[in-house]
Amino acid sequence: MLLIIEARIAGGGDTVDGAVTLAVVERRDCSLSILGLTLAEGRALLAQAQRALVSQQVAGWMSSQTNCRLCSAALSHKDSRTLVMRTVYGKVAVKSPRLWSCSCQAAPGTPRRSVSPLCRSLPKRVTPELEYLQVEWAAHLPFRQATALLKEVLPLDKGISFSGTRHRVHAVARQLDAQVERDIADQPKAFVEAPLRESVNVASVSVDSAWLNHHSSPKVRQAARARAQLLSPWSPPPSQERHVNIVAGRATFSGRSPRVYAYVHKEVPSAAARLDQFLYRSGVGPHERVTVISDDAGEFVKAVQGSQLARSRILDWFHIAMKFKAAENSVFGSATIEPLERASVASEIRSAKWLVWHGKGTKSVARIKALDETLMAKSGYEFSTLWWSLRRVSGYIRKNTSTLVNYGGRHRRGLPISSSAAASPSRP
Repeated sequence: MLLIIEARIAGGGDTVDGAVTLAVVERRDCSLSILGLTLAEGRALLAQAQRALVSQQVAGWMSSQTNCRLCSAALSHKDSRTLVMRTVYGKVAVKSPRLWSCSCQAAPGTPRRSVSPLCRSLPKRVTPELEYLQVEWAAHLPFRQATALLKEVLPLDKGISFSGTRHRVHAVARQLDAQVERDIADQPKAFVEAPLRESVNVASVSVDSAWLNHHSSPKVRQAARARAQLLSPWSPPPSQERHVNIVAGRATFSGRSPRVYAYVHKEVPSAAARLDQFLYRSGVGPHERVTVISDDAGEFVKAVQGSQLARSRILDWFHIAMKFKAAENSVFGSATIEPLERASVASEIRSAKWLVWHGKGTKSVARIKALDETLMAKSGYEFSTLWWSLRRVSGYIRKNTSTLVNYGGRHRRGLPISSSAAASPSRP
């Protein structure tokens, strides 16, 4: 059996160009060893169809660019070059003629210049679909794996590379960052004296951060040390590995899917301006305010204090619960407490956590302090993990008493109480 796949491209009228053979697939009769098109045959078919379509599109477009737009005179042909376009179905080489500009556009006494309409119309040499796929998959996988995956399913054997994907991601990131800065400059100022109300579109914003540590291989570190010694024995040691702090936020809405935003801390001029831009793009008006849920990290506190659209900050319940959990776990591993007393000590810690759950931070700190004073009578308690855990949780609650709310009431009303939603996967 022989399958011949042809393409017929019709022009603007009723004329149809000759058939172009895209693929010829041969199968043995009465055999199902290969059922349908293989992956390699599908990639080759898509690549051939893309070449035929792009070539016809470019040829038809160039026919409308050979006359002067002012006087409609025919432009002289200078030479022709080849332009390579990167598409989702492989690289396509198309002819890009250079034309002499019309004499009506040149100043008297100045020589004419050459123009390349195709180069001017396609400055990036990459289609938006390929750019989207590279950036989308590189955001979920390492650059090498994202490139290998796209080459596996699309005819991109020579169309993309690891370094090209990395450069593409950086270029798109710079474009997005520039767009954010333009939005910050153009957004209206928030009202201060006018009556303010809670936002009707955004329920709350959860903000969290994560550290990314860059660890090079031992061979790379050893080579860096050897290079530094060769330059000068008194040269300073190689710089430390870079640690990047990424801040991510997520806005929850009542009637649609959430939106997320993220940036690298210390790489943006103002974290408060980034928060206001995100809130403004999410539908928060100048006369509205939004509640922010975050940890007590300094970058969050400064961002909320400098924001014009954030009303207040609520301490994240997830971090509170984790600190109480660590204190409760240290009870059963402590050698200074008798086994029969461990249950009562753990119950006191849970009671202090219950007080924080209902927004009673001062009473919770007092309860933890009373428990700590009772346990101080035991020998070796001040050197135990429990002593450190209780002081850590009491200091944490005391420091953030003003940001505590009735978490139980918010939870029953369906309002968010944790910033863990900012770390969950979601599309912006």
